[in-house]
Parts: sequence; C-alpha cells; structure tokens
Amino acid sequence: MTTFVTKGPVAEAQYELFMLTVWVTLAVFILVGGVYVVAIIKFRERPNDDRPMPKQGHGNPLVEIGLIGASILLLVVIAVPTLKAIWFTHDTPDDPESYMGSWYPGEGLAEEEAENPLIVRVIGYQWWWAFEYPQLGITTANEMVIPAGKVVHLELRSVDVIHSFWLPRIAGKVDMIPGRANSMWIQAGDNFARWKEKQGLEGDGPELRGQYASYLEEEIHDYYYGQCAEFCGDSHARMLFRATVVGDDEFASWVESEKVGHDAPDGKSWDEWYAIYDQDPDALTGDLNEGLKIFMARGKCATCHVVKGNPRALGVAGPNLTNIGSRMSIAAGWLNHRNEDGSLDTEKQYENFYKWMAESDVVKPGNLMWKASGGGIGELTDDEGQPALLTDEEIHKLSLYLQSLK
Repeated sequence: MTTFVTKGPVAEAQYELFMLTVWVTLAVFILVGGVYVVAIIKFRERPNDDRPMPKQGHGNPLVEIGLIGASILLLVVIAVPTLKAIWFTHDTPDDPESYMGSWYPGEGLAEEEAENPLIVRVIGYQWWWAFEYPQLGITTANEMVIPAGKVVHLELRSVDVIHSFWLPRIAGKVDMIPGRANSMWIQAGDNFARWKEKQGLEGDGPELRGQYASYLEEEIHDYYYGQCAEFCGDSHARMLFRATVVGDDEFASWVESEKVGHDAPDGKSWDEWYAIYDQDPDALTGDLNEGLKIFMARGKCATCHVVKGNPRALGVAGPNLTNIGSRMSIAAGWLNHRNEDGSLDTEKQYENFYKWMAESDVVKPGNLMWKASGGGIGELTDDEGQPALLTDEEIHKLSLYLQSLK
C-alpha cells in the first residue's frame, strides 16, 4: 500500500509532484526556522542588557513586497507541475499499442472496440467492489485483473454512498459519487515507447521487444493492494480490493475462464443436475452436491450471487462468485489466503470461507449478507419461523463447494 514504490506512469507523476512539494516546503521550513533560531539567539534579552531595541521591519515596503514575491514564486513553482500532472492524469492517453485490437488475443471482441483501450467499470458498494468488463461481457468482484503495460480506462460509479478508488502503487485516489459518473486511467508499468526512453534505447526489433517483455514480467506482473479511501460507513476500513497484473495471454485465458463459468458437480450438465434436484434432491450426494444444495436453497446464496454457468444462480445484490475459489482473498480483500510466494493457501482459504459464513457480522460489521430485511444468513429460520442459522456441518459443505469454483 505504499505510494513510494511506483509501478505506473500515473503513480510516478503523482510521486514526482509530491516530492517537489516536499522539497519546496522543506526549503521554506529551513529558511523560516533558521531565521527564527537566529532571532532567538541573537536578540534574546540577557541580564543587565542595555542594548537598544533592534530596528523593526514591520511596514518596510521592501521586506513585505519581497515576502509576497517569494510566496508567489513558490506557489508558481508548485502550481505549474501540479497543472501538468492534472492534465496528464485526467485524460486517457491515445496509445495505439493499448488498443484492444492490437494486443488482446481472445475471441468475442466487437469490431468497434478494436481501437479502444480496455474499459473496466468499477462500482462501489457498502462494502465491496464490482469490476465489470463491458467490452468482454464479464463481471468479477473485489479482485480485478488487468494487462501489464496497457492503458486501462476506469469508469467509476457508486450505488449507495461516496467511495474512493485508490490503488496506491499504480494510481492515486478518485471519488465515486452516487449519481455522478467519474473516470480515471491507470497503467501498470510503462508502455514500450516510455520504457525505451527511460533506458535510452532506440529501435523496435525482436530482441528489444524481448527485453521489454522481461521488464514487464519481472517488475510489473504482481498482486497489488487497493482500498476505499473515503469513509463510507461501519466497515469502511475493511473495504479493500486487489489488482492482479498479468501478461496479454494470461489475461485472455482469465477472460475465457470467467465467460465459461462452472459445471455442476460430478461432471453433470446443469439440466441433468436440476432434473434430479427438482425430483429427488436426496439422490445428489457428496460434499459438493450437498454444498450446492445449501447454496441454492437453505443458505439463500443464489438470491444475491451469480455463479456463471449455473442458470439459477442469478442474484445481483452481492458479489459475483464465478471462480471465487481461485481468488486470493474474500470479504473484499479483508480475509486473505495468499502465500508470500504468490500461491493460494487452500487451508487458509477454507478457514476464511468458514469464518465468513459463520460470523460475517463480526468480520465486517453492518454487511448485508448477515442482515438484509430477512434475507441474510443471520436471519435464517426453520419451517416454524424460529431462528435456525447454518450448522457447522452445513457451513463445512458450503465452504467446500465454494472452494471448488475455480
């Protein structure tokens, strides 16, 4: 979550502006502080001091005009780079190498999108994130994936209160305001032209392209932390998200995986599984089938969540759960199960799923999964209307099913 290790041109421009401001204010501090210290030492009153009062500078036109002029000069020194940075970060660059048609190797891209950059629609909820890819027809939650070295245009929206998108190592903060469309652009790593300029290189041969690809893979491909930067209620501090930066081919594979979604357990088609489920649900046995049955009925999960492929899991109130078993965190990044080497800790993942469903009100106070006008898992009842929360065994099976969604 540091802003001092920049991994993109937007963050780099903001860091350079910040450091300029630091140096200017440091110089002012040293100058004013130095004069103050000299005045204290040189003109302080001493015992038996019969020196006359020092000459006063108040009202001296030369002094006052000089101070005003110096202040204006310092403001200009800060203002000019600030305006340049605002213009640089405001408008999404027109970079031909970031056009979808020039790098995206997957299928299904509309012809009219070939000369546009990748667009991600970021939607803030209390307290989680939705990431929609309108050009590609997919939606994910709390963990977005973007290609390295490419301009990405973000459309920022909020459905409830003011949130703020902040991915510190790649770009600064922009607010998401209900009823207002904001936008920004990000880029993880330099594009080819900027990288060559920094390296003092020229040309466009295979060897140079190979060096650039190595730079992206070794220095930019990573797992980046972000969060909401505007207080938005009880669990604001737990409204995190993650961004995974990958290569072009890996991004296309991820998109395809999100589009395909999941089959029913035991290799059954969904038509076959639901035919059995509707007639004799007890015939569907095993932990995954039991977990899916809880997901669809007792737990009411399908009323709020989408699982791509499942024709009856079409909820829109909660995060999209397609491939949630492959994500490195849940609960909007608050419960993490990523090892330091980048691998997924399946035991920790199971613990996190279990903890989230057993006590999501404790993990994230105020969240709608626990209480939602009678539809939350903290409000489940039996046939007689008495409170009947999920049992340990039910949570166990549901956790195993969610882990299988990868």
